[in-house]
Amino acid sequence: MTAATNALGRELQLVHAAQWLYAINGEPFVPGEGDPYARLVRGFDSGEDRADDAGGLLASVAERGPVWRSRLDTWVVTGPRALRELSGSRDLAVSAAVPQAEAWLPDPARQRTTALVRDLALRGGTRAVRGHAGALREQATRAAARLGPGPVDLMADFAEPLTAVAYAVLLDVPEERHAAFAAGLAGTAPAVDALLCPQTLEVTRRLAAGVRGLRELFAGRDRAEADLLLAVAGARAAADLLGNALHMLLDRPHDWALLRSDPAHAARLVEEALRGRPLWRALPLVALAPAEVAGARIETGDTVTVVTTGTGAGPAPLPVPACAALLPAATALAEQALAALGARFELLRPDGDPVRLRRAPLTRRLVRLPARLGEEETR
Repeated sequence: MTAATNALGRELQLVHAAQWLYAINGEPFVPGEGDPYARLVRGFDSGEDRADDAGGLLASVAERGPVWRSRLDTWVVTGPRALRELSGSRDLAVSAAVPQAEAWLPDPARQRTTALVRDLALRGGTRAVRGHAGALREQATRAAARLGPGPVDLMADFAEPLTAVAYAVLLDVPEERHAAFAAGLAGTAPAVDALLCPQTLEVTRRLAAGVRGLRELFAGRDRAEADLLLAVAGARAAADLLGNALHMLLDRPHDWALLRSDPAHAARLVEEALRGRPLWRALPLVALAPAEVAGARIETGDTVTVVTTGTGAGPAPLPVPACAALLPAATALAEQALAALGARFELLRPDGDPVRLRRAPLTRRLVRLPARLGEEETR
């Protein structure tokens, strides 16, 4: 283990320790059990599987007001009005709030330009996805065909492998490199959450190796930067969206029957999944110019975290266009996957408790989704 790796490990431990310290210890003149934003980003609170609130935590964040300063030295922005104010600004960029072993986000100044959004649209926008619709449908059908009736883990056996092969097709990865691409995606799975919540050193090292592998795979391409972002963050969004939609369907046989009779129902289900559980509950940003939001003055260089604290009114607006550009491909894949699974199996029902990963405060990533498909044969 190198000195640089040791130093990174110490930094990650210190950041996570600060999150725990401020989460637990009360603040002077502020009632409660500490800083609710620190509790959120440390990623260890119970109740993570509830879409509306993590054990009252999101309510505690919202109670502080639309814009307030966390003890972790970031502006916390909540509420629809403040989010609308931010969404009209071009002076924000996604930025890591904790140390990274290998950078994968485009430079903040680059995010400010229209070139990156243009490249993302050319690779994974609505028109590009429409051009790959047949290939995505074919991959979803193949993934469903590989499953048999009986017990299944819908994440490990369906959502994750389908996402890997579908994004390999979408990003024009040569077939002989599909395995390397899938390995890169697996390594970078915690990348989005690692922007706000320090991962363990071993996970961080695997994440860095995954980023390097994907960067090498895309080397020499005209739009390598956009391809890397779509692979790391876009594929993660697709797998999470599909997992959330399937989770929603486990206790809704009526909707499953509707899906089987009308594959177009998949689009309505995916939209509902997005509305009920936004893909990113928190989004770490940096201000590239001074701004005033809900009466608070944010200076250049200040860190800002947008936190979605409510549901039912539609997905929160994404203040950074590059993030919104990741959604068309993720949405299209989830719709194709639901339609393919519904066409193959008459029944879908739960077969155990779902498991969401700790240290995943942004995505609340599902890692296990036990279910039963079809009618299991009896002998």
